[in-house]
Amino acid sequence: MAKKNEALEGEDHYDMTSMIDVVFLLLVYFMFLPLQQESDLGITLPADAPPSKNLDLPSEHIVQILPNGNVLLNGAPMDNPYSRDMPSLASTLARLKVSADRTQTKTVVTIQADQYSPHQRSIDVLNACARAKIKSISFGG
Repeated sequence: MAKKNEALEGEDHYDMTSMIDVVFLLLVYFMFLPLQQESDLGITLPADAPPSKNLDLPSEHIVQILPNGNVLLNGAPMDNPYSRDMPSLASTLARLKVSADRTQTKTVVTIQADQYSPHQRSIDVLNACARAKIKSISFGG
């Protein structure tokens, strides 16, 4: 047992106090460094910024084409899935366009076709938009 005590007495002991002090100093330095860098930036506060103009947003209508061929305009079902002329969709789009033209807003139609929907239904919707004289059409996902 005497040999173990001698081995313990012979080991070096390190004083960790100075290392802990250095770590705390580095921690404080790096905590305040970002605050100093951000204070140098020229930030325009909202009160100093001029008010933005009112943007005229278009009248957007979403046409969904389901896999079974049904067509929804803004969530409302339109026409028979076997109707190629789509008279109800064309007349509703025409009324919406007239209403938007009265308020001098642009009418935009976004077609959201399901990946399993018949491609012919997209063409039918495009033809209905053409009959309603809507020229701003996009495809969305």
